[in-house]
Amino acid sequence: MHTIALAAPHAGNLPGTERVPRPVGGAVALASVWSLLCHAFVASALIRETRRMRHHQHDHDSTDAPVDAQTPPDHRPGSVSRRDVLRGLAALGLSGPAALAALRSGDAAADHALLDRGEFEAGFARLLDAAPLAGLARHQTFEILPADLPWKPLEVELRAGQAATVLLSGRWWLVEDLDVWVEPGLAFFARVGERNPVYNPQKNTGTFTAAHGGRVAVARAIGEWADSRAETVATPAEVYTAAKGAIRGVLLVWDGDPLSGLEALRQRGDVGGLVAAEITRLRTEPPPPAGWQPMYVTGNAGIYSTCAPGQICCHSHKNACLLTRDVDLPLAAGARLDWRWAVEELPSARAEDALLAHDYLSIAVEFDDGQDLTYMWSVDLPVGHVFRCPIPSWQAIETHMVVRSGRQELGRWLAESRDVHADYHAHIGGPATRIVKVWLIALSFFQRGTGRARYADIVVSSDGAERHLS
Repeated sequence: MHTIALAAPHAGNLPGTERVPRPVGGAVALASVWSLLCHAFVASALIRETRRMRHHQHDHDSTDAPVDAQTPPDHRPGSVSRRDVLRGLAALGLSGPAALAALRSGDAAADHALLDRGEFEAGFARLLDAAPLAGLARHQTFEILPADLPWKPLEVELRAGQAATVLLSGRWWLVEDLDVWVEPGLAFFARVGERNPVYNPQKNTGTFTAAHGGRVAVARAIGEWADSRAETVATPAEVYTAAKGAIRGVLLVWDGDPLSGLEALRQRGDVGGLVAAEITRLRTEPPPPAGWQPMYVTGNAGIYSTCAPGQICCHSHKNACLLTRDVDLPLAAGARLDWRWAVEELPSARAEDALLAHDYLSIAVEFDDGQDLTYMWSVDLPVGHVFRCPIPSWQAIETHMVVRSGRQELGRWLAESRDVHADYHAHIGGPATRIVKVWLIALSFFQRGTGRARYADIVVSSDGAERHLS
């Protein structure tokens, strides 16, 4: 899962490098569709497909009746209606119930507290305002709405090293007509002092420690940050603010240990199970493996962890993480990536080269020309199949190669070895001269499935040098 950019980076004449046009005219009328597209990573492909079909239909229409202001917007040439969206989904490889299942971020379940504003604020007022709570320095409730573009400052300041907990409710609509939405933890971000790092819990509860002092600000983004600075989003302002949804939260600032404070708060009661959920997370969620860090666009949320000496475990469920490790080696002839993995469960139910089924587990190499090559295990694409990333903003820079396929070997430790130099020149063919990073990728957002795997003996070697990464 990666950052949406409405204009894809330049990459010469590589396939899939066409620029994605910004919407012109009628942007607000297309807002619900654009929300789906930008937020669920199906942006331009779906709009291009629905517009293509609409224009095709119009070009072959036997009547040339004029269009005026009385014509319903969904029937004007070039407009995109709900029917167009569904037809577009079918054209992209998903139709009927499968299409909505792949898009949907799900109905409210036990792990998601869907509370309206009154319930949320009244519930926490009862817990927090009755009497002072040992270890709690201060708190503030907040709400993130579509007009917040994108950072919303709170009244709370943290000092360096101080911990704060966020408890979240609400939902963010991607397409309200299709009942497609995401839980707040996927879309919520926080930062301190108007600078990085940014914090994304992935779950609806989380606790972070301030890297430096300053005022807390909150934001919502689903793969929309313009770059790693996370100052603003790539989505046009008129589209971003036309979205629908609300994220309600409470920020708890601690002078002491957050877990002890939450346990004391739990003795007073709970609101939608959020306090208990964060206690459980703090007690059980492992940190990322040493030397690895999540890309700025996602948190880790325990997705990757060190589960045994020399082993990195992955457990992804309806979320995403791109974990990175710096490597600086020449892309010389014979440069290799070796690893062992035991994949236990695949997150996709169908071929991952379809846009809305692009849930997968992989290990990837990033090069100094901005390209990356990711080696994946597919549910049914054939071994050796190579394709550009179906996420529009990444088509110009990411190449997928299937190295294992099917479910027959799930659960077995298997050794892999790839000639990265040969693969790069065969399938990318750019000007890269160095290997700069290795990535571990887990994506289970589109179909809300589960991916589980273990990795070991990850080694990058080139020109007589080796980097051992697990």
